[in-house]
Amino acid sequence: MSQPTRTSLREHSKGPGRTPLVLVLFAILALTTTGAPAQELTAAAQQEETAQSVDRIEAGQLPTEADILTSTRDNGFPLTINFVDTDIRDVATFFSNLTGLNVVVDPDVSGPVTVSFYDVPWDIAFGAILRSHQLGYQVDASIVRVSSMNRLATEAEERARLQAQEELATPLATLTTRLSYANAAEVVPIVESQLSARGEVMVDARTNQLIVKDTPQVLAEIGGLMNELDVAAPQVLIESRIVETSKEFSRELGIQWGFNAVADAAHGNTTGLVMPNNFQVQGGTNGQGIGGTPYAVNLPAAEGTSGIALTMGNILDTFRLDVALSAMEEEGRGKVISSPKVTAQDNIQASIESGRRIPVQTLVDNTASVTFINANLQLQVTPQITAEGTIMLDIVVDKSEPDFGNAVLGIPTIFTRRAVTKLLVRDGGTTVIGGIFQMSTSNSESRVPFFHRIPLVGNLFKSRKTEQTNNELLIFITPRILEN
Repeated sequence: MSQPTRTSLREHSKGPGRTPLVLVLFAILALTTTGAPAQELTAAAQQEETAQSVDRIEAGQLPTEADILTSTRDNGFPLTINFVDTDIRDVATFFSNLTGLNVVVDPDVSGPVTVSFYDVPWDIAFGAILRSHQLGYQVDASIVRVSSMNRLATEAEERARLQAQEELATPLATLTTRLSYANAAEVVPIVESQLSARGEVMVDARTNQLIVKDTPQVLAEIGGLMNELDVAAPQVLIESRIVETSKEFSRELGIQWGFNAVADAAHGNTTGLVMPNNFQVQGGTNGQGIGGTPYAVNLPAAEGTSGIALTMGNILDTFRLDVALSAMEEEGRGKVISSPKVTAQDNIQASIESGRRIPVQTLVDNTASVTFINANLQLQVTPQITAEGTIMLDIVVDKSEPDFGNAVLGIPTIFTRRAVTKLLVRDGGTTVIGGIFQMSTSNSESRVPFFHRIPLVGNLFKSRKTEQTNNELLIFITPRILEN
């Protein structure tokens, strides 16, 4: 049988000239030594166990070999050993001398051991040898008892039965807990999961109290659990800003003109013909110019805000021309800011709304009924505060307005702007949860057929109208965690 290549922590610390610093460094090495793990750990469990070991070292509490043996990691120092037909009792004695553990072996444990390990953590090697002989161990403080797995399982069952009998014999006690923040009826399922077979729980809704009856040990655990659950839930102030901007532009150019031409003897001008001896030509629309001449082309600006009219005639007034130009240009800008705010508890939905409800009457089987349609500003949100201090939000923002300009049977249509989303925002941060941009442009012409096609002159036979509308909607959200 070969000797191990490394000594235990206790043997290492007994060497001459060893300082506490060297001892601590060796302990850290033992805690961080890696090898083939006995079982896989999650990253969180490994971090927690490492943190606890470091805390013990900083406090001067070095890990014992019993701690290493019951650890979920391979923390033992590596060794190289060879056993050939060695009795299991001698192997147990070897590990006792190696690690300083107090090893007790049951009388019925026996059998030869033949293994060869190279640079394997001692706790992994010890466990592998025991499992190969259907053996297990039980750690009580610094004493390690080696026995068969069947015996250990039987003893565990006996202990469980004894504990159950002791619980049945233990007198029941009553715990009355008045909750300040939690709802007593809502925590009943949690309490019931902790009760023993004899336990029961009741709720006094009037005082928001829990009355629990069980063994003192169970009541102590439930009391501690209620202290952790009955805490004030953090609150979040959610502010939403709905910004609407609009820009409208309209331009219209119109023209009106007409003429009157006369040839007769009264005006000193005749054709000299029998037929037609005289004639008169003038425009034929309903409108007329400032000179009284009917317009031949009557295409004014529909909502003209400016214009100029001109009339011209010769000396005998046998020819008259009336011209009128009209124009309109309009530009409008608007901005609307809505800022609903609501405060909600963590993981509790809250909503706020402001607006109107429009009644709609329906007639079914000669029976009239009235239903109401909401046309309002509404903010509905459920906040969830994360462990990092950020806020997860389930948000519904709705801004609906009645449009009385487009009514059907006296009932206005509903102009809706709505956003439904889920997002993560830092405490006090502002983010845009949605936006809509609309732009509409229209160009129209009123014209006289055929004549409007004549180059240059065609402008005298048509009017133009241009309209452009821009609408923009942005929705901002800002959550803030409130101090309790």
